[in-house]
Amino acid sequence: MSNSIVQDVQVRDHFLTASRDQVIAHVDLLHSALVRYSNNPSIIPPRHVGPTPDGSTTFLIMSVVDDLFCGVKSVGCNPASGQGFVGGITVTDPKSGSLVGVVQAKQLTAARTALSSCIGLVRVSKMFGSEVQITAFGTGLQAFWHVYFACKILEDKKIRATIVYRSSPLDTSLFDTHLPQVEISQIPFSDKNAIATLVGGSDVIFGCVPSSEPAILMQHLDASSSTKYTYISLIGSYKPHMHECDGPLVEEFKNRGVPILVDSIEHTLTESGELIDADIEPEHLQELGRLRDTTAVPIVESTKGNKFTLCKIVGLAIMDICMAQAVLSSVGKEA
Repeated sequence: MSNSIVQDVQVRDHFLTASRDQVIAHVDLLHSALVRYSNNPSIIPPRHVGPTPDGSTTFLIMSVVDDLFCGVKSVGCNPASGQGFVGGITVTDPKSGSLVGVVQAKQLTAARTALSSCIGLVRVSKMFGSEVQITAFGTGLQAFWHVYFACKILEDKKIRATIVYRSSPLDTSLFDTHLPQVEISQIPFSDKNAIATLVGGSDVIFGCVPSSEPAILMQHLDASSSTKYTYISLIGSYKPHMHECDGPLVEEFKNRGVPILVDSIEHTLTESGELIDADIEPEHLQELGRLRDTTAVPIVESTKGNKFTLCKIVGLAIMDICMAQAVLSSVGKEA
């Protein structure tokens, strides 16, 4: 679709109407982009972060220069606006440099992160039984899309999804409309006992909240009365002082020589407090872009026999360009 501007609502509708196979196709496309990054990290130059001259708005400008995915993501945040980071993703033709189109960034950023979290989930989906408990910490777009895509991927199972919220519950109207078969419940962060029980009984956990105090604790994960497998992906914390899970969970992987999945070894080791505080080194991590069709997803087994996969996503511009390019192509066909 040439020289198009795709609005957030169009991005939302594109993903809401995607079938299970289409969701998995998006996951596979994102994985292919991360393979290109892992093979050649130089395709993502250093990002620029800086304020406007009056200091009101902070901008992040991130580019990708690759033979398949080329473009720039520019987002800004003015705290007074209450909108968070908003902006656009510009996709250009890598052969000619000409403009392909622009996609608003808010919905797409949340969706691409959630799809990246599901790269490992697709590969381990057969490890779950006929009933699955999905838990998401957070009520923003990130949490919504994580739960939504996981439900689509696991749609052949009976799913219960629980949202853990801080101040206000998540608006579940889109779940009611598009996933009426999924049982949705919500509990507040303040209910520590309920969270402990929930974490111990979850099959899939998504951390989507910037937090300095971890809510996902190894003692709760390993408290299940019967041995089980839990897939965990964390995307909410992005600064060294932030932690969504505790040290003992990270150290379980480190001490047993089982790698933690990440989108970027370089970036997670500078931005992820969970990994930094546990003195994680590059050899303790495996980039999603290094997973091949024959590569098993890393799984650690505790002394109690419970099994876990841990994934940490901080976000890369190639995810944005890759998904924006796909959305532009799809919207162009629908037009």
